[in-house]
Amino acid sequence: MRNRFAAFSICFLAGPWMSSAIGDEPSRAKADANIAAKSVAQLYDGIRTETLPNGLKVYLRPIPDSPVVTIMVAYKVGSCDEDLDSTGLAHYLEHLMFKGTDKIMPGDIDRMTLQNGGANNANTSEDMTVYHFDFASDRWEKALDIEADRMRHLKIDAKHEFQLEKGAVIQELKRDEDEPWDLENKALLPLLHGKSNPYGHPVIGEEEHVRAATAEVIKGYYDRWYYPNNASLVITGGFDPDKAMEKIRKLLGPIPSGKLPERKTASPVHRSEPIHKEFPSKFEVPRMRMAFNTIRTGEPGYYGLEVLESVLSTGKMSRLYKKLVEGKEIASDVGSSNDTGRYPGAFFIQVELLKDKNRQEAENLVLEEVKKLSETPVSDQELAQAKQQIMAGMVFRLESVHNLADSIARGVTTTNLDFLKSYLTRINEVTAKDVQEAAKKFLKADERVVVWSVPGKKSAAPSGSGQGDKETGKPGDKEKKRQADRSSAEDTSGNFSLEKAKRVVLDNGLTLLLYENHRLPIVAANAYVRNVRLDEPEQQAGVASLTGMLLDEGTPKHSGNEIATLIEGVGGNLELSASGGSVRVLAPDRDLGLGLLLECLSQANFPEDAFQRKKQQLLSAIDEAEQQPESKAAMEFHAEVYGKHPFGRPSLGKRKTVEPLTAKDCAAFHRRLFVPNNIVMAVVGDFDSEKLIADITRLTADWKSSSLEKPKTPEVTKPPHFAQKIISMPQAVQLHFYMGEPGIRRDNPDYFKLLVMDYVLGTGPGFTDRLSARLRDREGLAYTVSANVSGSASEEPGIFRCYIGTDPENFDRVKKEFLEELKRIRDEKPRAEEVEDAKRYLLGSLPFHFTTNNAIAGQLLAVERFGLGFDYLQQYRKAVAAVTPEDVQAVARKYIDPEHMVLVAAGALDKDGKPLKKPEPRK
Repeated sequence: MRNRFAAFSICFLAGPWMSSAIGDEPSRAKADANIAAKSVAQLYDGIRTETLPNGLKVYLRPIPDSPVVTIMVAYKVGSCDEDLDSTGLAHYLEHLMFKGTDKIMPGDIDRMTLQNGGANNANTSEDMTVYHFDFASDRWEKALDIEADRMRHLKIDAKHEFQLEKGAVIQELKRDEDEPWDLENKALLPLLHGKSNPYGHPVIGEEEHVRAATAEVIKGYYDRWYYPNNASLVITGGFDPDKAMEKIRKLLGPIPSGKLPERKTASPVHRSEPIHKEFPSKFEVPRMRMAFNTIRTGEPGYYGLEVLESVLSTGKMSRLYKKLVEGKEIASDVGSSNDTGRYPGAFFIQVELLKDKNRQEAENLVLEEVKKLSETPVSDQELAQAKQQIMAGMVFRLESVHNLADSIARGVTTTNLDFLKSYLTRINEVTAKDVQEAAKKFLKADERVVVWSVPGKKSAAPSGSGQGDKETGKPGDKEKKRQADRSSAEDTSGNFSLEKAKRVVLDNGLTLLLYENHRLPIVAANAYVRNVRLDEPEQQAGVASLTGMLLDEGTPKHSGNEIATLIEGVGGNLELSASGGSVRVLAPDRDLGLGLLLECLSQANFPEDAFQRKKQQLLSAIDEAEQQPESKAAMEFHAEVYGKHPFGRPSLGKRKTVEPLTAKDCAAFHRRLFVPNNIVMAVVGDFDSEKLIADITRLTADWKSSSLEKPKTPEVTKPPHFAQKIISMPQAVQLHFYMGEPGIRRDNPDYFKLLVMDYVLGTGPGFTDRLSARLRDREGLAYTVSANVSGSASEEPGIFRCYIGTDPENFDRVKKEFLEELKRIRDEKPRAEEVEDAKRYLLGSLPFHFTTNNAIAGQLLAVERFGLGFDYLQQYRKAVAAVTPEDVQAVARKYIDPEHMVLVAAGALDKDGKPLKKPEPRK
């Protein structure tokens, strides 16, 4: 992946909808399933397909009035096609595909994307490598020129930065190892599939193979697989399909097809007893990954496994959540996934335990639930709910033009278009017997593979294990996409405007922001509670987070289980947090979704059993954050910059402040802040505004306002001199480096000048900004590097923050280079082209902020919070267009002060910033 970087009584709408939702889930779910299936069918049925004479498969899905277009090229080659002594080639090649051809030099693709206001990225999985561009609908064709050129003309040599990019790939690999679940996956894969099988090694590759890869080896891999007859081209969004097809034939039609190598075969996996592996963890809690070998995508039993996954772990009413998180209260998180592909895949189950809980008990509880599924059919209600979650989730995902393209690209590469078109129909046909048979056939306890990472323990197999320790592995979940968003555009947001939004303040002070969007039958609502972090007492740090975790755990009207049953029964998403909440439902379930969101925000009653469970989960998260070098460095950096300001405290709180908290503390905090005149709610989607206003007025009739004053906060000041703090963490793989100083509020008159400065200095799309171009692209020191001041600006001061993740031995070097670049942007006026490119991107990328209902709701909340007005887009365009190179230099001098910054670094360093000696490997 190339990196760049979301207590009163409510009068519900005449009860029948609520009672029918509780008592008649299967019939309600069936009606919603029909809506979901119809919506998805309309999207896929409109796909135009054509295969060129050279074998290139083309899939076009125009969406009238869409302001954006996504172009994807999916090559049917991934890590499963690699040789065992050269793993990581597919992923490494993915990076190099952006480095150029005879016509394109390193940086040109990112620069073109920047100048035309688009985004580009790529990702590699076991089965495929996918490249994409997102552009405004009037300039997407430029992407075809690039794809046509690099399909057969890629240059892999020193001139095109082959060796430098290797450093970035290795840093990506190392970054993963400092995060939970990566090492567990590395250990699991070869045990599960056998290291010689296509899925038996990590997507990103083994470090020694990446280091040893030569330009000749990578070029040979490219020449074997990168041909039009091994690729699919997908275009979705606002374009003319006839004109698109004409250009596709012209640019890609002449490229000759190639003779592709024979595909690998997967040896059958036979296992007569379980395999267990255990290894020491650098983190605070035990983690388990359990897996069972299964089948290819679409084979008999596949759809039963899809529904089984939903039954096991989707939502709070899922079996594993009810058993391990709520019932026995031994886990903080559970999950499962049906991961299949071109070769036989696997069904995974994962459990994150709470600290000091019994591992054997957790494993036994998982096996008990799996056994129940194989012995007893699921109920009609449970089956209907599982299906509805899958169906509604698919509609939500396909709301985005980009996600629609991605689903087509992956679907046709792994299977075919018929699979996509029939997927929801086949899901809807799954019976309780199908789920039972899938569990019985595939999830056999004696054939499981289990990996445990255990804090503070030496590697040993747990009692009762089967074959004990076997091979060690490397990272990568099945179908784990190695990708990250990279955004890159002149103003091409077309006629989109927020001015058709409506703002209404109810009598109780609740502010409503409404925006009708009838493209898909979806309604999304986001609610924001003001000043939560500011009003949190220092001695109760963490009470806000704990309150947010408990909002959906019960009200006078519904228990936590009933709330979960209601929202999950219609496949909706209800999320609550310290700062408010959100809900997303299909349009027929709007009343239910909004009713539950408002009920949880206003009437949460903090039951004692849920309070104790969530408190333990929060304490576990606090302990984990202390052990993860990136989060530890970030927390310490904020503490140093903000000082006594509430933003200087960890949002999770500290163990010493959370342990004494009671349910009454949460109730008091909630009662003080969660009042209607302190809340803004944006609702976007398929509804009639006047009716919605009347409905919400009725829903909130008993919610009373309360007098509130914004808390006074300490001033945030620069340190008197440059200050450096090193956090020595010997087990860390990477160094995580933060440097910066206090930033600005959102109402700062220099905001737009600083916004442009950010995109010149350290926030450019792709690797176009100065810091990324130097430290990441030209010198290969990092996978991620950035600098930004505008992004954190809000009602309170934000932070100017520089970040890099790199090797510990690079500490002095990256510190020096960051300071050089900060001084340069202060001392030298930026080139006119740099500033113009940044402005063109900022103006051209506007459409991407409004592609989904959730995104529009988020923009509406920002407009209200910061007093920007519904004409904000027009003001934004004018302000950005007016920025000059002189402005950029002036604000850099005004707001960036390298002599008065804070530097915090966490990693395998000593107190002076020198790398610690690596321990000798055990013999």
